[in-house]
Amino acid sequence: MKKVKIFLIAILALSIGTVTAHDKETEKDRGTEIITAQIHDMLADQEIPDNIRGAKAEVKIALADDGIYRLLSVNSNNENLKHFLKDGIDFQNLTPGNKDLVYVIPIEIAE
Repeated sequence: MKKVKIFLIAILALSIGTVTAHDKETEKDRGTEIITAQIHDMLADQEIPDNIRGAKAEVKIALADDGIYRLLSVNSNNENLKHFLKDGIDFQNLTPGNKDLVYVIPIEIAE
């Protein structure tokens, strides 16, 4: 019985350590929030066409070796929204983040 208790305590300690390590990583990299805010500001300056109102998209970008973001994909059911996002986001003016991450930015256009 004593061995079982020691084993359970060891498992509990390891699982708590894993959870706190994960939390610290996500606290350090707030890049997604920063990039999302920058993209929002870029798109807010443009006139929103009626044919993309209410549409949703998921934009995936990553930082290239030259320090500029590259568009990996735009997933949306609305082709007009895809073109609007590709044309409206200035990837050269985004603040550089972590090179090891692919940023996934959800976008929803208000109706």
